[in-house]
Amino acid sequence: MPTDFSAGYAGPKVKSDCLVIFAPGEGALEVSISGEADHAPLEAAVRAVADRIGVNGRVTVEDSGALPFVAAARFEAAARKATGGSLTPLPPAAVFQPSPRVRPRRSRLYLPGNRPEFLPKAVSSGADGVILDLEDSVSPDRKFEARILVAHALASMDFGGVEIMVRINQGAGGDEDLAWIIPQRVQHVLVPKVETPSRISEVRALSERIAKRCHRPGLPWFMPIIESPLGILSALDIARAVPETAALTLGLQDLTAELGVRPTPGGRESFFSRSMIVLAARAAGLQPIDTVYADVKNEEGLRASIAEARELGFIGKGCVHPGQVAAINQGFMPDAESIEYAKKVVLAMEDAQSRGLGAVALGSKMIDPAVARQAEATVSEAVMFGMIPEGWRDAAGTGE
Repeated sequence: MPTDFSAGYAGPKVKSDCLVIFAPGEGALEVSISGEADHAPLEAAVRAVADRIGVNGRVTVEDSGALPFVAAARFEAAARKATGGSLTPLPPAAVFQPSPRVRPRRSRLYLPGNRPEFLPKAVSSGADGVILDLEDSVSPDRKFEARILVAHALASMDFGGVEIMVRINQGAGGDEDLAWIIPQRVQHVLVPKVETPSRISEVRALSERIAKRCHRPGLPWFMPIIESPLGILSALDIARAVPETAALTLGLQDLTAELGVRPTPGGRESFFSRSMIVLAARAAGLQPIDTVYADVKNEEGLRASIAEARELGFIGKGCVHPGQVAAINQGFMPDAESIEYAKKVVLAMEDAQSRGLGAVALGSKMIDPAVARQAEATVSEAVMFGMIPEGWRDAAGTGE
């Protein structure tokens, strides 16, 4: 049996992290920290965790520029490995800020949940949402540490106006993730490889039980990730399974692997699947969000993928690198010419309806209710993105 238990990373290439080694013992807690940074905040964070969970012994911290919450999370992981059993959990958030059901979700940036050095850059990247990933980007032997680090990040970091998202693991691992993140300020939970409505219903039910225990007022939104043929064929039922579902997306890499095909530049092998996601999402009143584009150095390919996704009806796309955010954000916004034309269509249709007409001419084109609905969607997008004010009709009426 080991006498020392560790969590985190150290070394010359490690940034914004620390390696914590804990040896349980009797008597007062001994804390030793090496590194160039101010040791006092890290020691205070470690001692606060020790007081909460009630452990003593010797703690050694090899610091590589970690923030206090990172040191606290690393020590908590090491201490829980050492002691196991029932320990006092991380206190739930005092204030929860819900995310609007409909909001800009053009770009959502994935970052490994066990790599704190990526957090500040992700939050400042301009992405509409940041996904602290507990699934594929975290090795199996680090998932325990990752969920604790993510919980501490949710409790301590200032995310500004970025939507705070977490992708949980599949099955029992995902249930353990929920126990750590639901009491914290997570706003959107991504649920991987959803194949049937029952899985998203189970996630919701467990989240509700956890929320009641920690007095969380309301649940986060859920985003099922469809990654298999069965999931594609069940997409509409999945989209309608729980009222807290806000968006639907797909994982194309896993899906093509199950289909036994390789992704092609033209995307013929995924056209049906991507269309099903859009149709199911829209039928259920959700936002359809496209998969990630994995080739981070291929800007031309990224822009082509964005254009294709928008043409199919997606409102956003996943990112795996901060350098993809700007192109994705721009690609999923209406251009100024489209907005101005849409405003004219909306005003013309409203005038026609006030005169009892079902259609009206705008220049050389006839405008009917179906065309007007498309224009209204463009105008709503522009308002949501802050490109025009909510009171744009008043400004149009004054000629501004």
